Amino acid sequence: MSILSHDKLWNTIISMPTTKKMLQLSLKKCINCNRTVLEAALDSYVDKADPKCERCSKTYSKIIGFWIEFLRKSLNIKKEKVDKLLSDPYARRAVLNIARSFYYYGIKKPICLHAPFLVVWDFTHKCNLRCKHCYSKSGAVQEEELKTQEAKRVVDQLADAGVTALAFSGGEPLTRNDFFEVAKHAVKRGLYVSVATNGTLLTKEMAQKLKEAKIHYVEISIDGATAKTHDSFRGVIGAFDKAVEGLKNCVEADLCACIATTATKNNLEEFPAIIDLAEEIGAERFTYFNFIPTGRAKEHFEQDLSPEEREKLMRYLLNRMSKGCKTTILTTAPQLARVALQCQGPTGTGEVTMSMAHMQTVKVSKKAIPLADFIGGCGAGRLYCSLNPQGDVYPCVFFPLTVGNLKTQNFQDIWLNSTMFKDLRNRKKLKGTCGTCNYKYICGGCRARANAYYGDFLMSDPGCAYGKKRKGTK
Repeated sequence: MSILSHDKLWNTIISMPTTKKMLQLSLKKCINCNRTVLEAALDSYVDKADPKCERCSKTYSKIIGFWIEFLRKSLNIKKEKVDKLLSDPYARRAVLNIARSFYYYGIKKPICLHAPFLVVWDFTHKCNLRCKHCYSKSGAVQEEELKTQEAKRVVDQLADAGVTALAFSGGEPLTRNDFFEVAKHAVKRGLYVSVATNGTLLTKEMAQKLKEAKIHYVEISIDGATAKTHDSFRGVIGAFDKAVEGLKNCVEADLCACIATTATKNNLEEFPAIIDLAEEIGAERFTYFNFIPTGRAKEHFEQDLSPEEREKLMRYLLNRMSKGCKTTILTTAPQLARVALQCQGPTGTGEVTMSMAHMQTVKVSKKAIPLADFIGGCGAGRLYCSLNPQGDVYPCVFFPLTVGNLKTQNFQDIWLNSTMFKDLRNRKKLKGTCGTCNYKYICGGCRARANAYYGDFLMSDPGCAYGKKRKGTK
């Protein structure tokens, strides 16, 4: 049995006064080198210790290094993989966040974070397209948005809270004149910055400008393998050709680029060809988004996949991953972890492809599978949240229920104290088949879909084939 299965034991250890004291100490900054004790320990572990600061290479660094090595060996992870991860500044930021979370919450299933790993910011609702599935009804809208200085103050709040990554979305974020000014400020504050775009404005010059601004990741929406499928969904003729050209421009500029596709009945059969396109162009990632009937998509309920179609799609994606797809495949469907486990079976050996956190899929040793109980499944209000152009805070862009506003409230206070967020972090509150499911900790269903269909974010996800089967329907 994996050591990760003993969460009660780990909570007892975390709750001990000496452990709490050590966690608190690990987050304090050294007066000599301005690093936290934990950062210094990570430097020592990856052989990048600061020889000028003996204070940081003493007992605590050795103790922290011992526990990192203990967990690495227990999970059967190669040392070079851990070294690469812990050398990344954004991974470091996430590790510091996890340490603060353990101190603040203890170890919970699923994990509760002191600050979200990711905030998705609908920077504007203005858009040059009119997509059928748009959750925000973006288009030629006229509404008051946060001014540039207000937007920068929002960035400061997120950075001060310990957020790891900020994704600019919309609408079309590149239509705002101050996008680069605010994005550069976020980069300067140490955030991993990405942008989700429809791709039509990604000229060679724009791609180069993104590169120079140190934007780390560009996600381009392509909803079909042909212009006919994509353009009919996006509402503008020629959108497909511009999006593909924009993707190519990003790859040529050496930006980490991704194709994002919302699965519908109209494009389901084109998924293999869309992933082929991603591989052909050289996109590093492909993301499958669930269709969620909110915003303009409320008018197109008939486009949602049936539970059986969604299950078949996830099995196809897992099979493609297992065969060594050059493009990393991600998804917003939390059921992927459950499907992966069921495909592997109890007698499986070696590595298994798992959805280990919101959207991310990785290959892990079977020893690491219990990790999914802690960090797998829907991340709304738990691993991430979203903002609208007016500074309202939502659990998710597909889940537009306001829990606060950053013009008048502090982000960290909202994140830590929102009643809705607390409910989303407690899987024991789930209702229906999700509430009684054996996979509720690694999956938990999509809370946005539950809210869209039932007006209750704690209800079951109606798109789950396993839940349908357990309920006894045909």
